[in-house]
Amino acid sequence: MKTNPVIALLTDFGVEDGYVASMKAVILSRAPNCRIIDVSHSVQPQNIDQAAFLLWSSYKYFPTNTIFICVVDPGVGTDRKIICAEGEGYKFLAPDNGILKFILGSIKKMKIYSVNNSKYFLTDVSSTFHGRDIFAPAAAHIINGLELKKLGPQTTPLFHAEHFVEILPIPHERYHGKIINIDRYGNIITNFLFKDKPSGTLHLKVAHKTINEFEDNYAKANSKNPFMIIGSAKLLEVAVKNGSASSILHPNINQEIILDID
Repeated sequence: MKTNPVIALLTDFGVEDGYVASMKAVILSRAPNCRIIDVSHSVQPQNIDQAAFLLWSSYKYFPTNTIFICVVDPGVGTDRKIICAEGEGYKFLAPDNGILKFILGSIKKMKIYSVNNSKYFLTDVSSTFHGRDIFAPAAAHIINGLELKKLGPQTTPLFHAEHFVEILPIPHERYHGKIINIDRYGNIITNFLFKDKPSGTLHLKVAHKTINEFEDNYAKANSKNPFMIIGSAKLLEVAVKNGSASSILHPNINQEIILDID
């Protein structure tokens, strides 16, 4: 069964203002049969790293041929590039500021194009709202069949791929990593990737606190203490049962952490 094409939106715009609605209006006025799905509009303002994680953790669950518009863009209006990356049947429109770093680290053999052909933008481009004036109309043109090479030439992104720290089932190892997201429950998400069930005893150092408890699910945990758990993205997380790990540990995104395995 043929389905309508999908455009997915990821921004730090929030929903209080009309920014997201304006982007959707531009898209639908040019591609009325597409479906628009919101990944999130609650990215912390200008937090490129959080946006990069949210995009990576959700993109693979979308149907192929989805176009992702990713607008967390502190450099809007400057000479920073806008790029369109294509791989594994997905397309990603984003500023070249690192927001695609985990995507580039996960999808092999991506083709990346500069987006600089103003023929596919709105006529009057604001210096402060490229989401509406460049990203939205460009995505609509792609949905309608535009070849990516018509947006601009192939390019190499300024911000390259970033890979997760894969934890191997080997005892007596130390890994250095960082915090990449703090969700609305106060769970602290790290860049430590577990492809297999943890072996050995884990000790995670966050600032001056060392967490030693590991649980398979939230219900087993002590109700007061932060504990480690493998989250749905197979990344190591820190949580508190019926509470917020963030409110206890006061972490920051990009904060360095250390994992020891005995």
